[in-house]
Amino acid sequence: MFRLPAALKAKGEEAEASFRAWLNQSGVAFMYVEQSPMNVPDRLRGRIKRPDYLVGIPHAGMMAFDVKAKSIYDEQLLFEVGEVDKLACFEAFFHMTVNFACLDLEEPDHFYWVPLRALIGCPIERRGKVRVFAFPVAHALKVEMTDSFLEAYGRFSLKSLGI
Repeated sequence: MFRLPAALKAKGEEAEASFRAWLNQSGVAFMYVEQSPMNVPDRLRGRIKRPDYLVGIPHAGMMAFDVKAKSIYDEQLLFEVGEVDKLACFEAFFHMTVNFACLDLEEPDHFYWVPLRALIGCPIERRGKVRVFAFPVAHALKVEMTDSFLEAYGRFSLKSLGI
């Protein structure tokens, strides 16, 4: 089983804590998804990835977020192909829209909201031994941490519709 180096794990936990604080400040209903391997059916282990948070949207439903501590490289956010595939499996099995919340810990005043489905058709590149989707940061929704979830969701919805 692959284990993240302690420094990367700490960055991820810091990003998740920041996102959780933002959700709390926003006053929306949300649940943290416990990440133990015991809460995945045997036949799906290694084939599915759970998002970090499920967020309830009043009168609409629910969205899933996988929180990432990410830096921008050449005006792009990089997403590992294998991880995206496993989240796409979650999205298909549970019929729930999955999004990334990408936080740069060096710039804690905002994060980038990237729908999983927006990665379809993005170029796949090799970075060392890792295959990644390169997603232009200009195509992500920049969310200020002073905005509420519902304000950001409204802008996300309009952007998704091309308005």
